[in-house]
Amino acid sequence: MKRSIKDLLKEGGLGAVLTGLMVLLFLRDWRSAFIVVINIPLSLLAAAFALWVSGQNIHLMTLGGMALAVGILVDEATVAVENIHAHLKSIAVDKGDTVQAGQALGEIEVPELLADLAKYRAELRVAELDFKRLNAAREKAPDLVTPQAVDDATGKMEIAKANLERIDTLLRYSRLTAPFGGVVTMRYVDAGAFIPAATSGSAAGAAVLTIMDFNTVRAQVAVPEIDAAFVSKEQPVKISVEGLRGKMFEAKVTRHSYALDDASKTMLVEADLPNPDLALRPGMYATVRIGVEKHAGVLLLPVEAILVEKAGVSVFAVAEGKAIKTPVQIGFNDGAFVEIVKGLPETSPVVLVGKMTLVNGQAVNVTEAK
Repeated sequence: MKRSIKDLLKEGGLGAVLTGLMVLLFLRDWRSAFIVVINIPLSLLAAAFALWVSGQNIHLMTLGGMALAVGILVDEATVAVENIHAHLKSIAVDKGDTVQAGQALGEIEVPELLADLAKYRAELRVAELDFKRLNAAREKAPDLVTPQAVDDATGKMEIAKANLERIDTLLRYSRLTAPFGGVVTMRYVDAGAFIPAATSGSAAGAAVLTIMDFNTVRAQVAVPEIDAAFVSKEQPVKISVEGLRGKMFEAKVTRHSYALDDASKTMLVEADLPNPDLALRPGMYATVRIGVEKHAGVLLLPVEAILVEKAGVSVFAVAEGKAIKTPVQIGFNDGAFVEIVKGLPETSPVVLVGKMTLVNGQAVNVTEAK
């Protein structure tokens, strides 16, 4: 029993020292190495204290389990430190730079992966040599080499290949390349900065660059419920931007969501339009007009002439020097002009200014609007 305890302490101490040296060698961080070194002895002491508190005896089975736990503690400590430490080794672009698809943008420093690469390459060479030797021995003396031994050697070689491929895949992620061509619109870090693992909770903090491709831009507009049913693909779209006064961009409806948003009761409509000179910038606000229907030869009135009441919609038409309240049926309203479907002759003059104070049949002096 004393010898078993002595062996356990020896194994724990050796594991702590070797792991600490590995962390210090590859990560060059005394703090992380110290944490790893004290982690194993403290864990063993905590396990012994828990056994004493619960009234359990320390015997060979208990010591065997604690010896296995030492190996797990070493692995977990190493993995935890590897996942925490990642720094940006270099970055080759900055805000405003144009990049091409596949262009190198930077590199993340991963010394532990480089060490694992050398380790797994050596393991693969050893596994391949063992496999060749067993095959050669089996050809010379088939009775002396069992099929199980050959299968074991084959399995070890395949495992070594899989480990090497895994490390190669992880190393490719340490080289930052542009997934598509575009413009760097944001740079978040400098060389030497700490880069956390891009987990679901820290994905935003792991960002290095923002690249945007706006050779084709997408205009998004929320169409009200009253007009949503009239929208369809390929309808003409005219777009104007406050920052580019005097310019009108033409496109077509590319797609729409069909469903209305529950909160706003609007339907999302999108129009893609080419932007070869990059005049349109991501995030700009635009005025979008969609040609949902074309009505030719209709009567239009300025929106100021329309009087909307609970009883209905009407206008004040002028006849024989009097203001006559005339009910009308309206169609489309674009905010500036309203379509009059019926109820008003095309040649009838209407009142634009001061209609709120008028009563039906009141005498008026007509002045033509300019």
